[in-house]
Amino acid sequence: MGAMRASRRGIQRRHAGTVLQVAIVAFAVVMAAIPLPRAFVETVYSRSAYPIVRQLVTGLSSLTSVVLFDLLLIGVVVALLGWWTLRLIRAPRGGRLRALTLLAGQTVVFAAAFYLMFLGIWGLNYRRESLGAQLGYAESRVTGPVLETLTAAAIDNLNRLYDSTQGDSWPQLDELPARLGPAFERVQQWLGVSPVMSGLVPKRSLLTPYFRRAGIDGMVDPFFLQILVNETVLPFERPHVTAHEWAHVAGFAHEAEANFVAWLTCLEGDDAMRYSAWSFLVSRLLAALPEAPQQRLRAALGPGPRADFAAVRARLNHTIPLVRRTARRINDRYLKANRVASGVASYGEVLQLAVGTDIGRRQWSTVQPD
Repeated sequence: MGAMRASRRGIQRRHAGTVLQVAIVAFAVVMAAIPLPRAFVETVYSRSAYPIVRQLVTGLSSLTSVVLFDLLLIGVVVALLGWWTLRLIRAPRGGRLRALTLLAGQTVVFAAAFYLMFLGIWGLNYRRESLGAQLGYAESRVTGPVLETLTAAAIDNLNRLYDSTQGDSWPQLDELPARLGPAFERVQQWLGVSPVMSGLVPKRSLLTPYFRRAGIDGMVDPFFLQILVNETVLPFERPHVTAHEWAHVAGFAHEAEANFVAWLTCLEGDDAMRYSAWSFLVSRLLAALPEAPQQRLRAALGPGPRADFAAVRARLNHTIPLVRRTARRINDRYLKANRVASGVASYGEVLQLAVGTDIGRRQWSTVQPD
């Protein structure tokens, strides 16, 4: 009798485990396929639940200098390979097909659980209300003549700031939280982030060699919310790249929004930080112009900024084209899978926020056309 009861309990546990696994996969499919109302995500997740998650996760992950994402990647790869190998070796003769089927199903459950963790810790921020809508973006402000005028103003700023920063030393990555962090906190207050977060110290990942070859400047670990920055980015690029990753952790998942927040942050800093902001935006402004005005305005660049742009091109020329193209395709698919319809093109949409919103237009130092 006792053996029968034990057998029934075992069957019930296996049944409960199967039900749980099916529920995990089904919930992941629903979350991937069903569009949640952006207002709901904004109110319930991005402004209520996520700040609590962010404080808890960054509070714990900041206690160590170890890049936890590296450990996670290594652990997952080793665990999956070891698990599959061991199960297949132990499978009885003639039972390997069944073992393979079970392994595939359990791996799907494992992937679904990771996807739900991704959404809960950070990923749902992709589905929040757009920052442009919150800031009153007006498309009518972004016209060809306006872009030309503002590009000229930006180049004037860039040339002036280059001269004013000569002789100054650029901060190392680990110095940026102290030097740029207060500006980041002020910008978060402008944008209604509560509670504001402090700047995080960038980490050097085992993925850095891949970053170099793929032309990736940095990323946010979406599970532990540490920021990883390619240490080969040039000194004047460091502030904007780091602030971009901070913006992601603050909840601005969309690439254009992170670029915009980083631009605002650097403009709130000292002259070196502002140079980083304008050097980032000038290249995007020039790329958005027709060839004739683009060439005319490029000629207005001073020798210093022109040399810096050439240094960026030289850095990117050290990437491996195949690796860079592959990384771009993967990133494009990742962004589109997370409701960013324009994919990697979204990086350039920062101009819409910088030119088409009141808070963006206030940053320009010259008279702005209506």
